Amino acid sequence: MSDDDLTEAARDLWDGLGSAWDRHRDHVFAGFLPASEWIVDRIEPRPGATILELAAGPGETGFLAADRIGPEGRLISTDLAPAMVEAARRGAEARGLSCVECHVMDAQDLELPDDSVDGVISRLGLMLTPQPARAFREIRRVLRPGGRLAYAVMGAPERNAWVALMMGALIQNGHVPPGDPFGPGGVFSLSAPDRNQELLTATGFSAVTVREMEGVMEYAGFDAYWAVQTAVSGPVPALVASLPADEAAAVRSTLEATLEPFRSATGYSIPTLAVVAGATA
Repeated sequence: MSDDDLTEAARDLWDGLGSAWDRHRDHVFAGFLPASEWIVDRIEPRPGATILELAAGPGETGFLAADRIGPEGRLISTDLAPAMVEAARRGAEARGLSCVECHVMDAQDLELPDDSVDGVISRLGLMLTPQPARAFREIRRVLRPGGRLAYAVMGAPERNAWVALMMGALIQNGHVPPGDPFGPGGVFSLSAPDRNQELLTATGFSAVTVREMEGVMEYAGFDAYWAVQTAVSGPVPALVASLPADEAAAVRSTLEATLEPFRSATGYSIPTLAVVAGATA
């Protein structure tokens, strides 16, 4: 599949999941809150600044920045999927954030002038671009001299059991999710910290910082876990929906057993790991 085909497939996939991400926005945001806070702190948004958010999904990380740039600033919240953009627009309106504007935009082809933004942020989105180097070059182009980029991508699968165990249960029962999670545009395509360091350096950024950051996903019980993961996890919702009842039940049984080590007093507490990176144009 060509890079253009991968981009179109990603648009279709995440557009179909927009309403689910809107519905579960608070849950996913909480699981990676330390990464979101690090991202926003790293770009040091000041009142009146122009900030660009890429692959924003429902937009929560950008809303943290919007609070700091104030009504005189400008947050350009973008996503490849129109349904995600609409979710972000609803979120901004619900919070009364007048500085937020929402646009459909491909991170690999930014429809913005050169040297037009003060900072760029992205949480769990840039790993989904088939050509990350192209995206970083575009980011470098639109940043003003001295402007900052900060983002988070998914860390190693063995330290993201909240998503990896769901995929594992499907595979153990003979149902392989489509796509290569480590290939171009895959959820773990940028999970190696060194890969991010190399890409940022190669595309002209300086003062590069890359580190891992832990978080936790909380679920009230197995039914809550199942409801969230079969709604928001990339290709998983469509695959699970296609299974006959007995095969879906087998996946549930396998998954519930593998989740047992993460049982807590209130349900499940499952660690997350993000790779966070910051750099200067």
